[in-house]
Parts: sequence; C-alpha cells; structure tokens
Amino acid sequence: MKKSFLLVVLLCPLHRLASFQEATGIIPTPQQVTMKPAKFKITSSTKIVLGTGMSREDGFAASQVNHQLAEMKGPYVKTVDEESLRRFAPNFVYIGTPESERGREFLKERKGRLTKEMREEGYFLDVTMEGVVIIAHSATGRFYGVMSLLQLIEREKKSLVVPGVSIHDWPLQKVRGITDDLSRGQVSTFDNFKKIIRFLSRYKLNVYSPYIEDIFTFKSHPLVGKGRGELTAKEMQELDQYAKTYHVELIPIFETLGHWENIFALPEYIKYAEFPGAHTVNISDERVYKILDEMIGEIAGAFSSPYFNMAADESWDVGLGVNKQRVAGSDIATVHAEHYKRLFEILKKHKKKPLMYGDIILSHPSILEKIPKDVIIVDWQYYVSDNYGSPAIFKAAGFPFVVSPAVWNFTGPFPNFVNTFVNVQNLNREGFLNGSMGIHTSNWNDYGGEALRELNYYGYAWTAECAWQPLRANASDFNRRFFADFFGSADAAEPALTVYALLSNPLNLFTWHELWRHPMLPLVPASNALWRIQNIRANMPLVQRLIQQVRSSATRNLDHLQYLEFVESLNLWFAGKLETGEAVRKLTQNIPPSAKRDSVQRAALEMTKDVTDELGKLKTQFKRLWLTTNRDANLNWLLMRYDRQVSYWNEKIQELKRGDLWVDPFIESRWIYHPKANPRMRDTVVTQVPKAYFRRSFSVDDTATGATLQLIGDTQAKIWLNGSQQGEVFARHSLSFSVEHQRVKVWDISKKLKKGKNVIAVETANYDPFGSAGINVYTEFSSPAKGVTKILSDSTWRVSELSATGWANPEFSDTAWLFAKSFPHPSPIIRPNFFDRPLKLD
Repeated sequence: MKKSFLLVVLLCPLHRLASFQEATGIIPTPQQVTMKPAKFKITSSTKIVLGTGMSREDGFAASQVNHQLAEMKGPYVKTVDEESLRRFAPNFVYIGTPESERGREFLKERKGRLTKEMREEGYFLDVTMEGVVIIAHSATGRFYGVMSLLQLIEREKKSLVVPGVSIHDWPLQKVRGITDDLSRGQVSTFDNFKKIIRFLSRYKLNVYSPYIEDIFTFKSHPLVGKGRGELTAKEMQELDQYAKTYHVELIPIFETLGHWENIFALPEYIKYAEFPGAHTVNISDERVYKILDEMIGEIAGAFSSPYFNMAADESWDVGLGVNKQRVAGSDIATVHAEHYKRLFEILKKHKKKPLMYGDIILSHPSILEKIPKDVIIVDWQYYVSDNYGSPAIFKAAGFPFVVSPAVWNFTGPFPNFVNTFVNVQNLNREGFLNGSMGIHTSNWNDYGGEALRELNYYGYAWTAECAWQPLRANASDFNRRFFADFFGSADAAEPALTVYALLSNPLNLFTWHELWRHPMLPLVPASNALWRIQNIRANMPLVQRLIQQVRSSATRNLDHLQYLEFVESLNLWFAGKLETGEAVRKLTQNIPPSAKRDSVQRAALEMTKDVTDELGKLKTQFKRLWLTTNRDANLNWLLMRYDRQVSYWNEKIQELKRGDLWVDPFIESRWIYHPKANPRMRDTVVTQVPKAYFRRSFSVDDTATGATLQLIGDTQAKIWLNGSQQGEVFARHSLSFSVEHQRVKVWDISKKLKKGKNVIAVETANYDPFGSAGINVYTEFSSPAKGVTKILSDSTWRVSELSATGWANPEFSDTAWLFAKSFPHPSPIIRPNFFDRPLKLD
C-alpha cells in the first residue's frame, strides 16, 4: 500500500535507531537488547516459577502471563514456588531476585547484570530455548519484566513462542504519567478506570492523575458536584489500591484557586468568588481557606500517594474584583505567592507534598523567589515547537519539575496526533536535558467532554516511549510496534496506522465549533471548506475499508474499532453538512429575479431532507459509545447539541414550507454598551466602562400572551421588569458545559407584563480590564391586536454609568441618560426559537 504524505511526515523517524531496537516489539523500547536465534515455546506443561523471596506482588505479576495467554487462546500455565520443585527442569518462566541463589546463578549463566540505575525499576529479561528468566531487585522491576514478556509473546502457526532475546532495561525518567480530566463532562465507569490503569501499566507508565474540580463527593460540602457523576472517597480508595497492584500511583489534581466555575454556578458558593462570574476564589476571604482545608482533607484521605497537585492554574481573575485594592497595594506575584504558601501549609497538615501548575509563575517569575524550593512545578506547554524555554527557567531557579505536554484530544472529535507527537517528544526532551523528574501528559475534555477518551491510548503509549527513551524515541518504529501490540497482530499494524494517519490529516480534522455551528452561517474563509469536503469524501471510504482489514486480523481491542467507525461516520456527516448548508444558503439567500420561487423551494427542501436523519443515527451511536465507558451524568448536555443542530435544519425546512426562503440566522437584538465603552480593545489607555445601567420602555395595548424574555450578559447582568427583579446572569465563557448553559437565561414574563407602559431595566458589570459592561436582550410577546411584538436591545435603549433611586421602575425618567451604542460581539449568536429548541450561544 502506498503511504500517504501525512503518514510519511507524521510518522517518519526523527532519529535513526540501532537495528536491535527494530527487532523487538516492546514499548517502551528497552535500553539494551541482544537478539538470539533460539525461541522459547509455551506449552501446557510450562511452569511459572516464583523464586525464593517472592511476594504477593510477584504472584500478581505472574498471573498477568495467564491473562495474556487466555487472550491469545493459548494454554493455561501453572505457577509454583521454587521451594516446591524437586528439580528445576526446562520449560519455565522464572521470576526472581539477584539476592537468591538461583537468581545469582541465572545472572552468571546468562551474562546478566543489574546496575545501579536498574535498582528501582530496572529488570533483566533473558529468553532461551529452555526458558525465560526475569530478575530484578524490586517488585516493580519484575512486574515491568513481565510486561515486556507479554509484548514478546507471538503466535507461530498453532504455537505461542517467545523470540530469543537478552534485555537489560530501566527508565531514564522516574515520573511517567498522564493526567485525566474528569470535570468537564466525562467521568469514567469504574471498569473504564481500571482499563486505563491496565493500559498504562502495560507500557510502564507509573502515574495516573485524575483532574478534579467538583467531581468528588464532599461530606463537608454535599452540594458540590451533585448530579455530575461525582466520585466517592471509597471509590477512589478502591481505585488507588487497584492501581497499586499494577505499580501505578494515583496523584489527585484538585483546583485550589482557578477553575471553580462549576462550583460557583451553585448560588450557595458565588459569594466566595473574586467577582460574580469569576473562575477564581476570593483569596482574601478566610472562609475560603476553611473550605479548601475541608476539601483538600477529604480528597487527601482518598489517595495514598504522598503527593497532591493543587493545580492553581489559569487564575487570571485574581485582582480583578474584590482583591483589586490588595493587588494595587502589593503586586500580583506577591498576592499569588501568599495564597500558595497558605495552601502549602494546608497540604502539610494533611501530610501531602505539593505539586502545582507553572503557567502563572511563568507569567510572574518573581513568584519563584517567594515560595519554597521543594514544591514540584508541573510545566504545561501545549503548543508545538522545536524548543521550549520554560524547563531551563525552572532548572535555573532550583525547582523540581515535570513537563506536561498534551494529547491533543480537546479540539474536535479525533485527536490531533500530528501536534501530539511533536509536543510530547520535544517538550519531554527539553525537560530531560534540564533535569526534569519526568512527564505528565495531559488530556482535556473541553467542551463538555465530547471527545471520547478511548481515542487517547495512542498518545499515552507515545508518552511511555518518550519518557523511557527521551533522546531516542522514534515515531516510525514506535508505530509498527504499538499497533501490532494493541491489536495483537502484525497484519493489523499498517492498516490501523493508516486509519490513524488519515483521521489525523489536518484536512480531515475539524473543531467542535465547526461541527455544531448553524448550517446557514457562511463558511469561514480560512477553513478551506471545499478542500476539506473533497478530502473527507475521498478518504473516509478508504478508512472504512482499512478498519475492516484491521477487524479481520486483530485479536485484541476489537472494541476500539467502533470509536474509529464513529469518527469516520461523523466526518462524512460533517462534509455533508457543509456541502448542503452552503448550497441551500446560496440558493435561498439571493434568488435571481428570473427564478421561480416554488422551484427554489423544492430544490432546497430536496437537499435538506437526509441531513437530520443521519444525524439522528449518529446521536444514537454516540450515546451508546459514551455509556460504554462513562457514567451517564453530563451526557444530556452533549445530546442537546445533536438536538439543537437538528432543530436548526427543521427550522429551515419549516421556513421553506411556509414560503420564507431566506431568514437571517443571526439574532436581531444587538450587543449594546455605554457610548464611552470600547469593549475588547486591548490597550490600557483606551476607556472602558466596567459598570452600566440600561433601560427600555415599551407599551402593551392588550393582555400579552406568550411573552418571553432572553438575557445574555457580558459578564454579570441583573434584569428587572417593571421594578421587579426577574433574574441574573453571572456566568462567563467556560470549557464546562454545565457552566456554558448558564450564560443565557430565558424567562416567561406573560403574567408580569401590564397594559400600558412597561420597562425592562438591566444592571451589568464586566470585570475584564479590557472589557466593558454590555448586554443582549431579546423579548417577544403577542397580543390579539398586533400579533408578535419584539423588544430588542439596540441604540434606542438608554444607558448611564450611575444608578439613581428608583431607576428600574416604570415611572423613573431616563431622559437625561445617554443612548446606548452597539458593538459587534466576537461570537456569532443565533436568533432564538422559543418553541422548537433551547436557547444557547452558538
């Protein structure tokens, strides 16, 4: 098969390896390998022999051999203790230590050695025709020896054999792990958590860090995380013990400064925020530290690791609200450092050693002079580069650190593995050369966790390869080994690799925003839409055929293919959506005078009829895949995206049927601000208006029916109708859907309108230093006399920087107030349909 250009570019060797590394299928690549001509054949009479001094951990490691043999439909082999044998006959798998007599004999006989660097996690693995020998100082080393053995077992006709080999192996980095975002939407089932841990251990990754914002059942704070798939302390303790048996350490990540938006969505906790709509806690409120102490204590008790990642990343809101004066009287670096030191004391109280993210520190490097040198910095850098400067900064400051690149799974349905491979390898290399402790590769479930976690394994395995061999990791050879091992067949490797390469092709990748945006919006000029449509239509049939090739030869992880098939189907639907949407838009938006409206109507209806049916099938498929590995909590937010997209198309169909060939999809109401405002102008000398008051009077002739009010604020907004407060919006853009759905509020106001004069009044605030207070209001009501009337925010509204007594009441005179000014908003907002679909930002 001729390899695609992307396959060659993405997966070509970055460094040339010695031939012995290409001769073994082990991931990560061992440090030293010598191949031998003889093979060891596994039969029903083969014995696993546990040498003198072996522990329960070694018995567990031995059991993994039988799990692998059962998976390969091979024989069950008996495990025995060395002391129970009358004589030591050939046909064995021996697991032992160099301290035992037989272990020393095997090392001498097979020319093995256990050097200083092999003491903690290294192992000696030797295979001859007589048997397999695994010797290591530690139980972890012996377990890793077994993991390498499992990857060596291959089928030869009707037999299972292990190729002759001698391996001396150890990791070059102590910390090798991943972080797993549980708080944006996806929370694994317990079985899925276990599957992830088993996968990590197979490739000798030793850290699993679940990322927690509110996904934990706090006894001291029972409202937090409720209904979000939250994990109990008992569940985490059980998973912690399970991971230990696989030599994986669970290190919790809990947000202790920023990313509290899920918690602040609860009315009971908004008072602890820097400002309404903020993502950071108020670090001058002593009650916050009591809460953090309680929460940290409960999470710390659920994990046995001595380490605790207190996160504290992306805390850009600090000092923009209640702490503005504190920062002005000191400086932002000192204020952050003071908070960190309070947290260090809390962690010390709970017998935990701190890790924390380093992004704020890099923005304010003087923090490094204000905090203890023993905190471990997690240096996250997700951009793609040949060189990264941050590891050298932390090295020069004398801090221990780990690097944290990303599995680029957060932008769309399929991970961007082009970016993943470069980011992981190069950042890890820079970290290693600057003395890092190792690597924590991140996955993020942005936009509600819609990116299915099962597609991340490839990136995890590449992390293992790079962590073990920071300067010698080779993408081309790794791919051959990974797909052969993952699917249990060398024949499956190339078609599987090609599927991944095609789905990773930039012309086949698209973002969630592109997938779900309104189909009648014009195509984004920079999106290369026409090229992408053609590329997807050309590539996806090939992907289908290649998946079938993998299915016909794979013996492991066949369930993984359903995720690839879903992505392939979603790609085809996306291409069809772009194609159909653009054709219908062009056909109906500018109808030439000579065209017959009825023929245009029929043609547009014909083009749209199949789009929603196919999306309905994809929704069912997505739901099934989600529930296979995740708890059902938060799924409803994602299914709403399917429903909303269907409603867009159905709305267009209804418009066509009633003869409205083109209806602009954009909302009619405008974003309005004070006339002195300059929203989003990033210049400190430009005037902004952080707080404003708006009013709009209107008359109702008859008793209104079906009256609905929609409010969007930028950032915080309180709204009154006829002097009575209707509600409030205080949510800002977030990567969590539970928060995103708080950004738009809708109320039925039928019973609150009165005959004659009515007034809508809004108080709004924006805490962004480059933002002004603004609103978007859309109101509809109907009356027998006038039909549907719309009250829309526009330049006829009155605005003031200052409030006045009774300013929200109908009788208040606003003639001295200024007229509002309209500014475009960076995000397109779709007009509401109060009858057919939920109202959200596009």
